[in-house]
Amino acid sequence: MAEGVVTFFLQKLSDLIERKANLLCGVDEQVNSLRAELEWIRSFLKDADGKRKENERARVWVNQVRDVAYDAEDVIDEFILKVESQRGRSLGVIGSLRSSVRSTNKLKTLHEVRIQIEKIKRRVKEISENRLRYGIEALEPSSRISNNQGWSSSKQKRVAVVEEANAVGIEDDAKMLVRKLVEGETRLSVVSIVGMGGLGKTTLAKKVYNSTDVRQHFECRAWISLSQEYRVREVLDEIIKQVRLVGEGEKEKRGEMNEQELGKEVSACLNESRYLVVVDDIWSIEAWDNLESVFPDGKEGSRVMLTTRNKEIAKYADVESTPYELRLLNEENCWKLFCRKAFPKSARYTCLSPDLEHIGREIVAKCGGLPLAVVVIGGLLSRKEKLPSEWAKVLKQINQQSFEGQTQISTILALSYNDLPYYLKSCFLYFGVFPEDFEIPSRKLIHLWVAEGLVQQRGQETMEEVAEDCLEELISRSMVQASKRRYNGEIKSCRIHDLLRDLSISEAKEEKFLDVQRSVDFASPVRARRLTIHGRIDRYISLSLNRPTPHLRSLLRFIPELDVEPWGKEQWSFLFGGFRLLRVLDLASVDTTKLPDEVGEMIHLRYLGLRGFMGILPSTISNLANLQTMDIKPPYQNSQQRIPSSISKMNQLRHLYVDQMCGGSKINGLRNLQTLLKIDAGNWIENGLAELTNLRKLGIQNIALDSHKEALFESIVKLDRIEYLHLQAKDKNTLPTLMLSNHVHLYKLQLFGILEKVPDLHELPTNLTYLCLKGSRLMQDPIATLEKLPHLRYLALFDNTYMGKRMVCTSSGFPRLEELLVELLPILKQWKIEKEAMLRLRYLYVCNCKNLKTLPEGLGNMPELVELKLRHMSHEFNARILRDNDGEVR
Repeated sequence: MAEGVVTFFLQKLSDLIERKANLLCGVDEQVNSLRAELEWIRSFLKDADGKRKENERARVWVNQVRDVAYDAEDVIDEFILKVESQRGRSLGVIGSLRSSVRSTNKLKTLHEVRIQIEKIKRRVKEISENRLRYGIEALEPSSRISNNQGWSSSKQKRVAVVEEANAVGIEDDAKMLVRKLVEGETRLSVVSIVGMGGLGKTTLAKKVYNSTDVRQHFECRAWISLSQEYRVREVLDEIIKQVRLVGEGEKEKRGEMNEQELGKEVSACLNESRYLVVVDDIWSIEAWDNLESVFPDGKEGSRVMLTTRNKEIAKYADVESTPYELRLLNEENCWKLFCRKAFPKSARYTCLSPDLEHIGREIVAKCGGLPLAVVVIGGLLSRKEKLPSEWAKVLKQINQQSFEGQTQISTILALSYNDLPYYLKSCFLYFGVFPEDFEIPSRKLIHLWVAEGLVQQRGQETMEEVAEDCLEELISRSMVQASKRRYNGEIKSCRIHDLLRDLSISEAKEEKFLDVQRSVDFASPVRARRLTIHGRIDRYISLSLNRPTPHLRSLLRFIPELDVEPWGKEQWSFLFGGFRLLRVLDLASVDTTKLPDEVGEMIHLRYLGLRGFMGILPSTISNLANLQTMDIKPPYQNSQQRIPSSISKMNQLRHLYVDQMCGGSKINGLRNLQTLLKIDAGNWIENGLAELTNLRKLGIQNIALDSHKEALFESIVKLDRIEYLHLQAKDKNTLPTLMLSNHVHLYKLQLFGILEKVPDLHELPTNLTYLCLKGSRLMQDPIATLEKLPHLRYLALFDNTYMGKRMVCTSSGFPRLEELLVELLPILKQWKIEKEAMLRLRYLYVCNCKNLKTLPEGLGNMPELVELKLRHMSHEFNARILRDNDGEVR
């Protein structure tokens, strides 16, 4: 990790010297000298960093290097802050930074920073001498395996689906649990899966939850993960969101409910249907007591399924139901699982050399039948050469660490962490920021990594693309799990196993990388560069008023969506008084009407997260010249936000998240912008949209055809890097017909509004995987064209998109479609699906098509269809379906 700290700081110095040499005017010689000293010392870090766990002298020396790099960063950042503030106060009088250097304040600042840098250089020299004095260079070569290569030079191919790679040897368990859920007692019963951490309880529960029999049997399902820091209100809200479609108005209404009212709402929702609710990872009897009352014994055959490490909780939840105790994997299943991970996308393991297989089986035996240990060690070896000598090094390392008294699982997890390259170690440690069992949005994670400086430029790729590759590599090593993927294969969200999260937090604290504070048990003063608070921040403020933390670079707060925390003068004063060197500030659910002007003084900010903010942005926001991501999306839709016109000065801004941004805002100067969503159409389309050539995601609403048609058409043609495009017409305006065939990166398209005609095939993106049409009012059957899209996997036709009576999908149509939504097509009477059409369809949702007589006969020819949902159909339709399905309709 020290190698990473020094490397990232050196990169920062290089960027400063290259892009902002004027800021260093007067101390440039000292800064270059410091960079040279640290470059030299870095060359010795890799080996010493690998030995620090087994040698106290190496550990002390590495910690000294890390601390001096942190202190040097503090000196440089403080200097830049002072220079910028002096320049800001004097620009109107002097007019240039070179003139301000002559001022007394600037001379004093230069003198102070020279002294501080010289002190840092003396420490670096002393640390360098200590390396020889204490024999660190003469240590025996570490037996630790190492994969600390530099940044990978090529992008890894994205995986199109999420694979249950560790679902091996549990087929019989899954079948038995499915029977317990869909057969047997008519009463509400609790089915529990019990086992130790890393045994695969969640994997088994997911396999059962997603099985075809379970999907067909239960009318509604919900999955909730219950961390040790759970909040009942948050859990209840999550159940409601999963068991029924929730509009924005209802979301706001729920926000005003107390916990008891939410509980009644959950019970009412569940009581209407035969339901299954999975409570994953429940830790205490008290947690069950807090939730039990919301599960009604309503429709016959409803079930609750628990996963837990504690058998007593399972017995307590249902004394009449025997807990299902998950067993360790046997030797052959362990080997099969290991081979899947060590040889991804390959069958080469079927012809291994006897020597390699022998060593491999010895390694697998060390995992003790724990699936988590098997997949992690398999992920590690997937990155190694398939040579007996290489695998023997891994086995030797496992044996050495086992003798140190570690458990099997902790030995293997620690070994896999130590094998990470320095840049992946930092990325892995960052997972400790998030609460336990948190579903982590990949875009947020990637934006944070970039803002923190944990990824670096690589060729012509964006830093976001490099960060995504880092995430893919952590997933391929089984250090992180991909929860959901988008239809183009990109990761949508990810999770980390709680045992690996524990490892990330313990290593992060030791490295002064991160401190985790919980609102119920605030601990010692923060020593790390990053602080994450899980819960309300007010108590932390009261305990920290006399604990200055000038070294802090990141402050993140996680709080349930419905638990809004009021912010006033005391909170803002605390924040702006002691945290002006922050790079990352992420405070979700802040209830405030105005962001103070002082935010403009936090010039080092690269990430500003105020999701839930519904106030006014000050004009000083434009002082944040380094800001890359600004997320100020309010909690509810239709909360129009006015962004000051000065935002055009923030030329480093890459991602802007709002709900409904006024179209009068000036954005033509934001040449680095990649994300611009929910912005009203306006004159900015003519005056700057075509210049935003780095855009990847664009969403424009309230489009009036006559005003912007030509400019919008001409601009979007030039934005050939677009991946996601959302266009929404104003009132009854017609959307323009766009030529998108050359947009090879565009995979997701949403068109909300009247269309002049069905888009021709040559007008649509060649690699489109996701298409949503709403209110199109097409008179021609759109299926005739859309079914020819070769890569389309998701299609939604909403709200009078088609005004015809007959819809036909021909043979071989929609060759890759997986999900189809048809809603509110009131004129549709007949729907025909020919044989061999939509053979990959898995999910079909039909809602509010009152004139549709019956379902297409072709549905019976779809081998992969696992879920069919019908809502708000006519009495005639329902009666016909009931007759054809033995009295049961979903």
